[in-house]
Amino acid sequence: MSPLAPPASVQRQIALPMRKAVEIAWKNIRMRLSRSLLVTSGIVLALAFLTSINVSKSMVDSMRDWAATAALPDAREFSDLRIERDRLEKSTSALETDIRAHTHAAITPARPKQKIDATQILGQELPALQKEIGALPGTADDLAVAMAADAKIVQLFQSWLEQSRALLIVRGKISAPQSLQQIMKESGVPTTPAEIENNRIQTRWLLGLALLVAFVGILNAMLMSVTERFREIGTMKCLGALDSFIIKLFLIESLFQGVVGTLIGILLGVLLSLVSMLSTYGRFAFKNLQVGEIGVALLICLAVGVGLTVAGAVYPAWQAARMQPIEAMRADT
Repeated sequence: MSPLAPPASVQRQIALPMRKAVEIAWKNIRMRLSRSLLVTSGIVLALAFLTSINVSKSMVDSMRDWAATAALPDAREFSDLRIERDRLEKSTSALETDIRAHTHAAITPARPKQKIDATQILGQELPALQKEIGALPGTADDLAVAMAADAKIVQLFQSWLEQSRALLIVRGKISAPQSLQQIMKESGVPTTPAEIENNRIQTRWLLGLALLVAFVGILNAMLMSVTERFREIGTMKCLGALDSFIIKLFLIESLFQGVVGTLIGILLGVLLSLVSMLSTYGRFAFKNLQVGEIGVALLICLAVGVGLTVAGAVYPAWQAARMQPIEAMRADT
């Protein structure tokens, strides 16, 4: 009885190029579009939440720092504004005195019956201007009569009105930090160091839980994808596909889904945070905006999203690669 001949060793194996793996992965995504959309939607929601939290946090920190810096005595921007305010207050006060004197002189001898058309000359009725400015240098009725009697009062009033409006703008800029802090308190934004630290800890827990849920969802979806493709995996292995090729195939699919889902999620998160900040803080939303810090946060979100998706596909890819071809072909899916 002759001894059994040793089994023939594998003489040559053909490794498909990366281009072929990418092509097959893209076709698999298109064939299983519903499953791909399920994975991608989980990434989009998780990254939109992560991006929204990070961008909103950066914008709130920027506004908070701006308000705190503005309160310092050596803040150059507000020092200049205070000087401008004092100058405007003096000039408007002097103009107001002149207007009152000329008004008194114009209406004392004989009070004319005609009045000026304030809308034509000043652009608004005098009562409307009083609501805008706060107080006029005299009653609206007296001013209307006096300006009809003396054209110089019209010129003085126009100068006073222009400088009063400028003074209101300057005062608004000076009081802006206090207004912003009041809005933050009303919105429940932490302002003290202890509150800020507690809020950061809570935010980290929320982000961690959200990413964990997203990771579990991606892992489950990828495992289901492997289960549905037992026969396909077995066929590829029978045709000579290497374990490394099977792993590469699943990782490329997850990379496609991760990049698309992450980019959509980041865009959605940025839009949501901008809308939220603008609706809450209005013109203060872009105060002292740290573009570089936000850019770094977005890059971190991009890396986290893609990394999360690829990490969720590692175990399913390894499980698919270690299957024996006969077992995969026998699976009833």
